[in-house]
Amino acid sequence: MYKTDTYLCEMTYPLDEVQRDIITYLYLPLIGVQAYSLYHFLYEEARRMDRVHRSCALTRITSTINVSVAGLEDALKMLEGIGLLRSFYKQGRFLFVIQSPLSLKAFFSNQVLVTLLMHTIGEEDFHLTRNHFRVVKEDKEGYEEKTSSFGSIYSVDLSQSRPLDTQGHFLNYNEGQFALDYDLTLFYESLKDYSLPLGEVHHYDELYKQLAVLYSIDAISLASMVREAFKEGVLDVEALKRQARSFYEMDNHSRLSQVYRTQPQQYRNLEASHGALDDHLHYLETISPYQLLKNKQGGAEPVMHDLTICETLMTQLHLTPGVVNVLLEYAMGNNDGRLSRAYCETIGAAWARKHIKTAKQAYEEAMKLTPERKAKVHSEKKKRAIKKEVDEQASHINLDELLNQLDPGDDQL
Repeated sequence: MYKTDTYLCEMTYPLDEVQRDIITYLYLPLIGVQAYSLYHFLYEEARRMDRVHRSCALTRITSTINVSVAGLEDALKMLEGIGLLRSFYKQGRFLFVIQSPLSLKAFFSNQVLVTLLMHTIGEEDFHLTRNHFRVVKEDKEGYEEKTSSFGSIYSVDLSQSRPLDTQGHFLNYNEGQFALDYDLTLFYESLKDYSLPLGEVHHYDELYKQLAVLYSIDAISLASMVREAFKEGVLDVEALKRQARSFYEMDNHSRLSQVYRTQPQQYRNLEASHGALDDHLHYLETISPYQLLKNKQGGAEPVMHDLTICETLMTQLHLTPGVVNVLLEYAMGNNDGRLSRAYCETIGAAWARKHIKTAKQAYEEAMKLTPERKAKVHSEKKKRAIKKEVDEQASHINLDELLNQLDPGDDQL
C-alpha cells in the first residue's frame, strides 16, 4: 500500500440507527477507536461515491483521520478480520466494500465475539450494554386490537396491468460475515464411531468453530465434548459451552501449577503442639492440596474437576495451600465427600476478603460455618429479638404468651 494508490468505496446497505449503535457499543471495544473512525469515514465515502463515482488518493484517508499509511493498513486489517470490510485491489486502486455489522441476535449468539466483549469491558458493563438494546413493550392485556387488515383497505383488480405494483430496485441487506478458519474434517472423522444424529450435529457447525477458536480446542477433543453433550439425540448447548470453558482452564499454561505447593513457611504455625487439633493443622500445612485429595481417595489420582477447583482457589483468590486444605476438608465433610465449585468458591472468596492466610485462621472461620454453630447463633438471635419485643411492649403484651412463641428446642443450647 502506497500513498500514490487510489481507492473507491461501496456499501452493501445503508446503516440504520440500530446498526450504528451496534457498531458503537459492540464493535468499538473490540476494534479500537482508529478502526472505528476508519469504518465510519469509509461508509460516508461510499455514500458520497454513490453520487460521484470517482476514485481518490489514499492520502485523503490518512490526512482526514490523522493516521499513517502503516496505521491505515492495520486498521483496514482489523475491519476485515472482524467482517466489517472487504478489500479488493487492481492496478494501484483499492475497492473498499463496507459490510453491515452482525444483527443483534447474530452477535450475541457468537461465542467468540460475546466472550471477547465481556472480557474487554467487564461483566457489569457488558450487561449494561446488552440492556441498552432491550425494547420495553407495553403490556397488551386489556387492549382491543384495531389494526386494519389488507382486505379492509385495499381492493384487488386483476383487470389492471399493475394492481398494487411497486416500482424501483431494492438493495439487499447483507450482514458482515465473521469467518473462522477452523477445519471440521477431522472433527467429523472422529464422530464416525458414535451413533449421533448427523442432522442435529451439523446444525451447530458455527458454534463448534466459535468454541474451538475461542478456547483453542483440537478437533479430537472437540468431538469428545460434543459426544458427551448429546442427551437423547439432542445437543445440550450449555453443557458443551461448560465443557469448552473447563477444557481451556485445564489446558491453560498456568493451570495445575499451584496444587502441588505446600504452605509457605511464613504462614505455618511454629508453636509446639498442644493436642490433636494442632497436629492435624500441622499435617494440613505440610502437604499440598493435590496430596490431600490423593490421601482422601486412598492413594488414587484426584480427578481433574477437583484439582481445577483447588487451582482456582489458589490462582484467582490467592488462598494459601494450608487454607485450601482446610476448605477442602470442610467442603467434603458437609457435602458427603463431594466438591462443588460454586460452594468452594463462595467460601473461598469470603476468606480471601478476610485475608485468611493460616490453616488455624481458616479452621476458626470454618467452625463459624458449622450447622451446629449456625443453629446456636440463630437461636440466640431469636431469643434476643423476643426479649427486645417483650421490653418494648411489656405494657400491653402478656409475657407468658410471648414466651410461648419460643420453640421447645430453643432452650437447649
